[in-house]
Amino acid sequence: MKALDRWLKHIEAGRFEAVWAELPARYGYEAVRVFDVHGGTAELAYALGGEGEKLESLAMLAQPWQGVIGQAFANRDILQVSDYAAHPSALPERKEHVRSLLAVPLQHADEDLGVIALLTHSRSHPGLSEEQLTELRILRGILSAQAAARRARAQLERQRGLVTFMDAVHRINRLDELITMLFRRLAEDIGADAVGINFVEGNSLRLVYGLGSETGTEPSIVGEAIVPFEKETLTYQVLSSGEPLLVGDITDPNAKRRYPSRIIVAEPDEDDGGDDEFELRSYLGVPFQSRSTRGVISLQSGKPWRYGVEDVAHMVALAEVLGYAIEHLRWRGLERFARRLGQLHQWRTTDEREVFTQMLLATSEVWPQLGAAFYLREDEATFRRVATTGDQTKAPERIESVELHFDQPLVFTSYHKLPDALRPLWSSEQVRGALLLPFGEGFVWLESASGFTDWDLRMARSMLHELRPYAERMGLHTRLAREAAMDPLTGVYNRRRLEQRLARMVSLASRHGQEFSVAVVDMANFRSVNNRYGHLVGDRVLARVAKILKQSLREEDEVYRLGGDEFVIVLPQSGRGAGLRAARRAADALARDPELQHYGVHANFGIAVYREGDAPEDLLERADREMYAAKKRGLVVLEEPSGE
Repeated sequence: MKALDRWLKHIEAGRFEAVWAELPARYGYEAVRVFDVHGGTAELAYALGGEGEKLESLAMLAQPWQGVIGQAFANRDILQVSDYAAHPSALPERKEHVRSLLAVPLQHADEDLGVIALLTHSRSHPGLSEEQLTELRILRGILSAQAAARRARAQLERQRGLVTFMDAVHRINRLDELITMLFRRLAEDIGADAVGINFVEGNSLRLVYGLGSETGTEPSIVGEAIVPFEKETLTYQVLSSGEPLLVGDITDPNAKRRYPSRIIVAEPDEDDGGDDEFELRSYLGVPFQSRSTRGVISLQSGKPWRYGVEDVAHMVALAEVLGYAIEHLRWRGLERFARRLGQLHQWRTTDEREVFTQMLLATSEVWPQLGAAFYLREDEATFRRVATTGDQTKAPERIESVELHFDQPLVFTSYHKLPDALRPLWSSEQVRGALLLPFGEGFVWLESASGFTDWDLRMARSMLHELRPYAERMGLHTRLAREAAMDPLTGVYNRRRLEQRLARMVSLASRHGQEFSVAVVDMANFRSVNNRYGHLVGDRVLARVAKILKQSLREEDEVYRLGGDEFVIVLPQSGRGAGLRAARRAADALARDPELQHYGVHANFGIAVYREGDAPEDLLERADREMYAAKKRGLVVLEEPSGE
């Protein structure tokens, strides 16, 4: 394994080409080709050997899931082909240059990240031994983990950029400022040769377009044009379907048959010159809509299959923000609505709780009510109370297991007709009816002593058109903040989220006597993994530990990464006995895992149960002491508390 040790050092130092250059000689091949997969394209990143082959034909492989490489992706394993020309999946244009091929797909979870292809041109390869295949599979795992970590970091940066973009929306006053800011965001996050924003204006489109580059150069607003809104355009297809449209290669005959449309392109000014022109290959269009307008954001590239599913998801999020931002600019002129709903101009405050309270107070201008509560989605199964008025001040802080699939307001006439999850909201016998207003990532709950009628429902539908952009902006901000609270390496919550969670748990325990405990988990022998195999392998081990911890615990238990190789488990409604059972269950699952066994990694646990007067740091310190005491005695966890 000396070669692996050497390659790990190269990888940690970022010297990937040094690894790739050794592979042909190491495994008896004549050439190597390395491709990065992005969107629907495999882009050539490195090539060595193979005289006579024109590398220009390999610079961009559209749809790399065809041929032998595609079979390797499908098999999710290394694929050896000794006689390439005779293989049923061989590509005709490659048979002249390839005698034998070995494909090493780089994959993580369900995502294809890249591929290493080893080739012979002058002779057939007899195939690798089991020992060589084992070594190559280990290298494949390391490179796959490294590529996945790099992509996760890029995704996190996108999310942070989107939050920054949303915050900046409140500092702009003109549409051209908004468009410039959007172009900058797209250049940093995705990259494009051209960006277009099409606004529907009657039977025409107002096209604002900019030119940039695939290297991330910020697009500038080149100009605006009014063009006919014709059915023979991709813009029309996007708007009529209401769904994103991704075309990998406009020039492909299949694409031409499926999308017999053209892309709207404004005539360039003479001063623009010809340097900015490019042959259009890829197109990504996403619809956006606000109460006052609708349209399409489009990205265009000279590279085929430039955009992928992750780009579509990011564009959809940007389109949501754009729709809100346009409405935000329009909102300044809605004086009539502001007079009708009183203090709704305070929605622009930076205090989220005050924003939601003002929204509730605005509803009281329309409907006489006993009380109101605003709930915002906290995670997939929980809504958190963020504001209340009237009798709803004692509404439950959280509503569990609520699945909202409503596009319109709902009226409830009695307690018995409520879904079980919503029954805790019905506050008293005085209530004769309730109105639920869904707002994107949350909902408003209103109660009345006289009930609600069909007229109230019609008013609610009208109100939603005015309220939804602001509520959805808060909901979107919360969703992004939730994603930013995750540790990108392990997929569990990070330390910041732990501090917030413990503060909330301590507050509930001190006021209502709710019992809970925490467990600190330390991975013994982890440092030797880093020292011997490198940090990339260490990162993979940490991710594996986090996954096993989550799988071994109850649904309501939460796992956090404290830092380094330490994790924390928060166990609601659990005393020491339940904490010990959870620790033993998790320790057994970790001990049975073959990969952790291979690296000699095991866990020590320390348990701390909340005591009156405890601060979050007291719990963590006590659990940490127990963990070290168990570690010193060679135990997984102490049966009895240490020093309490």
